[in-house]
Amino acid sequence: MSELQNAKELSSAQTSLCTLKDCAAGDEAVIERVDMEEKYVFRLFELGLRKGMRIRISQRANFGGKVVARGQERIALDGKTAAAIRVRKL
Repeated sequence: MSELQNAKELSSAQTSLCTLKDCAAGDEAVIERVDMEEKYVFRLFELGLRKGMRIRISQRANFGGKVVARGQERIALDGKTAAAIRVRKL
């Protein structure tokens, strides 16, 4: 693959990212990155929310938060955290 094709693919992948806060209930997505301090990223990692993880948005929570499903588990996230998680919708 040429460098130009690689650059176009990378640009396309980056533009298709949105925040978890932007997703609607019922959307499925893959976590691409988390823009938070390391201690918060580690906590999300402990909860099983890490890069490459496929999730489903179960519902909207109060104050802009989201409830996400990972397998049979449900995890509630506040709005600030949801805004810091970048996902690629499926």
